[in-house]
Amino acid sequence: MTAKVIKAPAAQVRGAAAMAMVRDLLVLAKARVVSLLVFTGAVGAVLAPDFSRHLLAAGAGLLGIALAGGAGGVINQLIEPSLDQHMRRTRSRPLAVGRISRRHAVIFAGALFAAAVFVLLAATNLWTLAFTLIGTLGYGVIYTVYLKPNTPWNIVWGGIGGALPPIIGWTAAGGAPDALLPWSLVALVSVWTPAHFWPLAICCREDYAQACIPMLPVTHGVDRTRYEIVKYAAATLIVSLIPVIANQNAVYAVAATGLGLYYLGMTLKLRHMSADAGMDHYARRVFQASISYLFALFTLLVIGHYMGPSGLVRKAGAAVLTLGRHMAG
Repeated sequence: MTAKVIKAPAAQVRGAAAMAMVRDLLVLAKARVVSLLVFTGAVGAVLAPDFSRHLLAAGAGLLGIALAGGAGGVINQLIEPSLDQHMRRTRSRPLAVGRISRRHAVIFAGALFAAAVFVLLAATNLWTLAFTLIGTLGYGVIYTVYLKPNTPWNIVWGGIGGALPPIIGWTAAGGAPDALLPWSLVALVSVWTPAHFWPLAICCREDYAQACIPMLPVTHGVDRTRYEIVKYAAATLIVSLIPVIANQNAVYAVAATGLGLYYLGMTLKLRHMSADAGMDHYARRVFQASISYLFALFTLLVIGHYMGPSGLVRKAGAAVLTLGRHMAG
């Protein structure tokens, strides 16, 4: 007896194909990385003094970060599909396996970049546009083409482009481009990036070696890389306290100190482990913890800012007192 072959409805097949395409486009645009860029940009925006008066421009700035960041991600994969094929972490990317053609990826990158420029020109200002273009050029071209294949310190310099969203969000929300607070956040992300990325590079060192990419664990060894991770984690702790000067934020000061010491302790533990599979597993934990660390720092900075002397809680209290005096009078 022949079994019946049940065919899915055509609409269901088309829907599944469309969802698969959307997932591939998100991977191509490095949506996970871009989400972190948008988050740090949003923090820069909400900390700006006149944020509430520039909500539309701030939203446009964040959309510009997302679009331009996505374009940079596509450019990165367009330049190095052969490298992606050599690494377990990246060899299933849509360009590496051919699910998306190079021609379509170029069109996608161009559309994202053009949309970013249009949005930023239409709704923000030239400072916001300039910083966004610098970040996109820094990651998509300077890091990918020149730094990554030529120097083991690529992430130190290349990470600067990905650190600009706080100043982009700040200027989009009407903040002055020379203010200390957003630039202290740019500096924080810059020094955090090497300590964040190198634990992952330790886990993937064999893949990087096979792909002939001169990442620090490949060129200088695991011990030197672990030393540099500790050094940059300590620098991150120090730089994370600079926003206290600009923001007078006691909540953030206490939290940044505690979180920084905890993360530094993790990197010290990694530094003194035996170089085996257990170390690789722990290195991945450090990599994941670094993301939570940055997220917590920026979140607590915002919370502390709005709870502080110049924040909404104090303003709301003053408004209530003023209303009470008027009612009593």
